[in-house]
Amino acid sequence: MKFTLIAFLAHATMTFADVPAVPESVSPDGKVHAVMDVDRDSTISPEWKDESLPKIEITEKATGRVLSSIKYFGAAGDDTRPLREHVRLRWRSDSTAFAITINDRFYSSSQVFALSKESKFVEVAFPSYKTMTGFPVPDSKQLRSRIRSSVDGWDLQGQLIYHIFMSPLPSYSGDDPLEHTVLLHVTAKGMVPAKKPKAEQGADGKPPSAAQPPNELNPNTRLP
Repeated sequence: MKFTLIAFLAHATMTFADVPAVPESVSPDGKVHAVMDVDRDSTISPEWKDESLPKIEITEKATGRVLSSIKYFGAAGDDTRPLREHVRLRWRSDSTAFAITINDRFYSSSQVFALSKESKFVEVAFPSYKTMTGFPVPDSKQLRSRIRSSVDGWDLQGQLIYHIFMSPLPSYSGDDPLEHTVLLHVTAKGMVPAKKPKAEQGADGKPPSAAQPPNELNPNTRLP
């Protein structure tokens, strides 16, 4: 009996040690972290194949129970690094919400999740680009074929700090500076700007007179 228990504990320790954990993903309360269910790392995931469909699993550290399984939304073939090295998690200080940013060579994109009343982490959609910045989505023909949108963290009030950057071509002629840092209020029911975008205020604090119709593309859309 004693031998069996020792063998079980040794196997459990080995199993948890071999899990491809996402670096620095532990929640502030220490109870939860993120792991890859399969990763491009032969020392941990020998079953990896180029056609694998990896997931980021938000997991209880003590039990291994998966609280949320999130499809990897980056480019799995972007380079040869393990996928977990592309993933960055940013937790709110109360451990009730988190954001995932995946950084690829030419793109980065983010998803946000919040704890619902049913104690489940649910994805919360970003507002439209115009709602967040006050500008319509710029013409993709005047932009370089890359976009970066990342979560830099959460402020002391628990608001999400979201950064958007697009690179213009010499032909770009819009008023949008193409780089914005936006504060967003996040709940499981939705996400709204914490304050009005600067573009919606004129010199006298009033909205500008000429406003273009909004384009409702999500800021995470990869522009061609």
